[in-house]
Amino acid sequence: MHFVPSIKRFLSKPYLLIYSFLIFVLPFVFSRETAELYEFPKITFFYLICTITAALFLSDVILKPRKISSVPPAIVLFLISAGISTLLSSHIYTSVFGYYSRFADSFVFYITLAIFYYVAVNVFSAEDLKTLFKVAQAGSVFLFMFALGQYFKPFEFLWGGQLQDRVFSTLGQPNWYAQYIIILLGISLYEFIFRNGKIYFVLFVVQFFSLWLTFSMSGLAGFLVLLIFYFSRSFLDKEKAEERSAMAFRFAAVALVTLIIPILFPGMFRERLNDVLIDAKKIVSKYTVVRAQTEDQANFVSDPGYIRSGLWKGTVDMIVSEPKVFLFGSGPETFPYYFQKFRPASLNYSSEWNYVFNKPHNYYLEMWAEQGLAGVFSYIFLLFFLFRCTDRRYKGGILAFAVTNMFGWPTVASSILFWLLLVSTGRRGEL
Repeated sequence: MHFVPSIKRFLSKPYLLIYSFLIFVLPFVFSRETAELYEFPKITFFYLICTITAALFLSDVILKPRKISSVPPAIVLFLISAGISTLLSSHIYTSVFGYYSRFADSFVFYITLAIFYYVAVNVFSAEDLKTLFKVAQAGSVFLFMFALGQYFKPFEFLWGGQLQDRVFSTLGQPNWYAQYIIILLGISLYEFIFRNGKIYFVLFVVQFFSLWLTFSMSGLAGFLVLLIFYFSRSFLDKEKAEERSAMAFRFAAVALVTLIIPILFPGMFRERLNDVLIDAKKIVSKYTVVRAQTEDQANFVSDPGYIRSGLWKGTVDMIVSEPKVFLFGSGPETFPYYFQKFRPASLNYSSEWNYVFNKPHNYYLEMWAEQGLAGVFSYIFLLFFLFRCTDRRYKGGILAFAVTNMFGWPTVASSILFWLLLVSTGRRGEL
């Protein structure tokens, strides 16, 4: 199978061309003219392309009536839950349109993602879907070039900005870049280990290097889970029993890459590890304030673990504050408004003491706080449905994505990949 699809195939399928354009271009969309450089331009671009696509699909259905697919109950449940939470929101306009200045995770965003899914599941074959992920894989190479320009001085011309300790390419933040890459890395790793796709080994090297230079602890945690998952599957998969020696060799090649890159480019990993240890001491200590200010306990980079512990505690207090919030949440994207009265005093002694926290940095807690028990259950059920029903090549990336959500949240780019993966559940029999 050729990795690069033919141009003729793209031109003969307008939807494939539009979706390929969206998936390839969107990660690179940013603007220095807006308050939010990355997420707001990306979501605006996404809305524009989806509006065009929806109009084209609706015209097609009207002019050429045909049988169209039904929506799986897991997606319906998720949208209904988000709709109920929006109707009961403490700030309905924010829940409908999103929180300034990113506007993602709003009800309009969910509906647009559902349209993106629905058009795709009705017009694409399994082969088309694989093509779209190949387009995303090709895009990851160009994202890596931007990352090189951010980290290495000889490549600075690629970025044209100040060198960074942690790369984020054109995604906005290192953790956002790590989450986006981990989904594609899961596919590359599967194709190389289980199908001996040599081009995917090259992609794996590029994507792991990208992931490493983010120095994202959540991304690296997702990668560790991904490796364990594939390693265990290689032994449990009876169909691959005859190929285990070859797979062991490919695992060795992967292990070599994951050792060589960190050794050659340790970067700020020592500082990050130091911060994890310092944060752990702060969290378990009874003298949090003293330790937060003690000079010999200072964090080298930041104190993310300590900040998250305070955020999570305040978020849990918010969740259990009243039955309405517990069951249906405060409303999508309303966390910044509602959280303030539950904000722990300990956060005043963190490096972000003067920040307005608009996310709890745990998507599952965020869903519970904003959309209640119904919302977090519907999202976990959606993850379970996707993991159970999708093709094997995508399962590892989904698992790693779910891990990163424990310390962050999906951005526009990673959400699009997630909903594209949902399309694969409607094409499982063809894969």
